[in-house]
Amino acid sequence: MKSGITSMRVLRRVIQIGVLLLIVLAARDSAFRRDRLRESRRLQDAFAPEAPPYERLLASHTGLDQALNGLRGNLWYARVGRVAVADTLAVVENLFASRTFTLSFAIAGTWLIMLSLGVGRVFCSYLCPAALLFEGGSWLRRGLLRLGCPLPTTTLPRFTKYLLLGVGLSIAAATGCYVLAWIYPPRILSLELDYYFFHHALRFGGLFLLGLLLVEVLALPRGWCTHLCPGGALYSLLGAGRLLRIRHHADRCTNCGACRPVCPYDLRPDRASPGMECDNCLRCIAACPEDALTFRRAQAAVKEGSS
Repeated sequence: MKSGITSMRVLRRVIQIGVLLLIVLAARDSAFRRDRLRESRRLQDAFAPEAPPYERLLASHTGLDQALNGLRGNLWYARVGRVAVADTLAVVENLFASRTFTLSFAIAGTWLIMLSLGVGRVFCSYLCPAALLFEGGSWLRRGLLRLGCPLPTTTLPRFTKYLLLGVGLSIAAATGCYVLAWIYPPRILSLELDYYFFHHALRFGGLFLLGLLLVEVLALPRGWCTHLCPGGALYSLLGAGRLLRIRHHADRCTNCGACRPVCPYDLRPDRASPGMECDNCLRCIAACPEDALTFRRAQAAVKEGSS
């Protein structure tokens, strides 16, 4: 069981890095193809320079060339060939802002709705590329604490992210302006990477992410994911009745507290089965020495509890 959980933790990192690489490749490829068209019109002499490394790579791997040519966009909205995929938060905010239901756009966000209904808030733990950034901030904070740096720890009420989600959608409905899209780290990270490859510079979004990271390192560890993220609030609500969840077995628990420090949301899984904010990262299961935490279907947990 423990080896399986360890494999899942490795898989989580691989998926996060893979998603980030796909975003980088999509942005880099789009920038390259535009630049290549411009350069092909300008360079019409016999002294044309050698093809850049990226062009040589695509020329030698036609399958990669075709695959990247069919990949456009980012986690907010993307097209993979003829299939459109979207972040469900993008679909919901667009519905409120435009006051128009677009079937094709809604279908594009269905995959994430189904994922949340089945396994809860796993977008945050397995797919969100910004999670790598914030986890890096957590590692940096722990390192500074070990060096003796007196870093304060502040907290916010957990309902803050639900309040932010509600206020953002209310503003979108009242004014037609998109608010949540401009403070949502996965989208901002994707746009900044895209802008970097097109213009070799970063914009305000990069400063916003850097500011969030500094706040988390210096005062509010994992504060965005835990207390502020409107996407996390939406996926917590969607995953409230998820099919697969972590269950706490009180008869096996020795209250050793090994599961507490590893939970990024401070949910205290040794007290009760984690609620809707759990992202099923499985860290608590891996840390428990008594197998008092298990990952199983909700129905199975209810039946076992009643027997």
